[in-house]
Amino acid sequence: MAKFIADSWVVAQSKNIPRAVRFYAKLGLKPSRRMSSYVEFKAPGGTVIGFYTMGRKKVKKPAGGWQIMIRVKNVGKVTAELRRKGIRCTPVVPEPPGGAKLSWFLDPDGNRLTMIQFGK
Repeated sequence: MAKFIADSWVVAQSKNIPRAVRFYAKLGLKPSRRMSSYVEFKAPGGTVIGFYTMGRKKVKKPAGGWQIMIRVKNVGKVTAELRRKGIRCTPVVPEPPGGAKLSWFLDPDGNRLTMIQFGK
C-alpha cells in the first residue's frame, strides 16, 4: 500500500478555524492552503498540519485527538519564548540519562504539541 501514497499529513478537528490560524501564526506558521472548512500549514522539516471544521454540526467528541512532536535545539529557550507570547507550556521535564527534555502545550482546541530536545 505504501507505494500508492502520494503524501501524508496530520489533521485534527477545530471548533474555530480563524482562531487556529491566529494561534499557529504565533508559532511562525502561515497557512499554505485555505478553504472555508479547512486550513493547512507547512512546518519546517516537511510536516503538514491540517485542521477541518464540522461547521455547525454537533459532534459528540470534538477535537483533541492527536499530538505533534516538535524537535527543538533548546526546549527551555523555546518554552520561554512561547510563554512571552501568552502560550501556556508545562515546565520542562528534565532529561533522564540517555533521554530527552520535554515540554508541551495545547492549542485552542486541546490538541497537544510536544517539544522535545534530544540529548547530546
